[in-house]
Amino acid sequence: MEVVPVAHREPRLRNSFGVHSDVEARTLVRLTTADGTTGVGETYGNGATIGELERARSLVEGMDPYDRRRLALRMQRGRGRGEASNAAYAAVETALLDVVGKATGQRVVDLLGGAVRDSVEYSAYLFYKEADPDPEAAAVTPGEVLTPEAMVEEAREFREAFGFETLKLKAGVLDPEEEVRTLELLAEEFGADVPLRIDPNGLWSVETTVRIARRLREADLTLQFLEDPVPSANAHARLKRRVDYPVATNMFVTAFDDVAPAVEQDAVDVVLSDHHYWGGPRANVDLDRVCRTFDLGVGMHSNSHLGVSMAAMTHVGAAMPTMLYAADTHYPWEAEDVVAEPLGFEDGRQPVPDGPGLGVELDEAAVERMHERYVEHEPERDDTAAMIERNPDWVPNKPAY
Repeated sequence: MEVVPVAHREPRLRNSFGVHSDVEARTLVRLTTADGTTGVGETYGNGATIGELERARSLVEGMDPYDRRRLALRMQRGRGRGEASNAAYAAVETALLDVVGKATGQRVVDLLGGAVRDSVEYSAYLFYKEADPDPEAAAVTPGEVLTPEAMVEEAREFREAFGFETLKLKAGVLDPEEEVRTLELLAEEFGADVPLRIDPNGLWSVETTVRIARRLREADLTLQFLEDPVPSANAHARLKRRVDYPVATNMFVTAFDDVAPAVEQDAVDVVLSDHHYWGGPRANVDLDRVCRTFDLGVGMHSNSHLGVSMAAMTHVGAAMPTMLYAADTHYPWEAEDVVAEPLGFEDGRQPVPDGPGLGVELDEAAVERMHERYVEHEPERDDTAAMIERNPDWVPNKPAY
């Protein structure tokens, strides 16, 4: 078992927590069997997750790649929501599935029960952002995007380059009225039927969200759901009694223990899955089944990730019958990758890789280069600290409106 932290360039994307730093860390897990078959997984690059992976080394080395259930119980230890143990196990399970797939000639989606779709739809993940310090090296949209008009130009680039139909706006940066105006301009530019989403990451109060929802109902646009507009599960429940839009979350239902209280409170309509913090690809498929039981919608959350996670997300999404919403992805924002052949999009969709396992191979030179950058910087993502460096008076208060 090899644990390889890497660091990649990151655009200065804004959110209600602050701003992304210029360098982002991820961790690769590479497993090699006795006969030389290799499998790879990817997860967060923080010290806690790396520590969990190192502690699991004695459990992983020497194990049977099929003996994943016992490993999951030992690594996750029954602990709760979105913790490093879940993220560490998710990377190991992904690598184990990659190993088994390569050994048997099966894709990861086949090992998860088979594909219910041949490709997975993704949304354009639109961020307000600061200008890139190295615009020539940016993957997309190198300039500043801090107005509704600039966001329309960003969306146009995403649609032309990748064919995305659904547009998701990461909000919680401008005044709510300006962010609504952004949605209105997007609908005016691309059509009233274009599916839109807005995600303020808990920055709005219930009262503000009710007011915004009423304004959106009067606008000539199509909003799929409000994602985490308010700062708690209880506020979500109060909000749902006063608005008729579906409410989605990846902040307050992040572990299986959260599902029953959310259903009891009627606090959410759509759960956004994520194989990293839900505890692996198999757990995501289990989550899909649970959500179907309670008539909840399913989408997929994204964090800054590279090509190994991109492939895993597509395999997982293809195996989840209830996941009918376009998945989120940061992948188009990333200017470099660890996989030899970066994954592309066709009309906003990503075909399930057709090779065995994940269907991707590492670019060893890129891995080495990004590992050296990690050793140099040892980045720990902290959007709030990065924002305070730029603006010492900034306070991440929620709700702020």
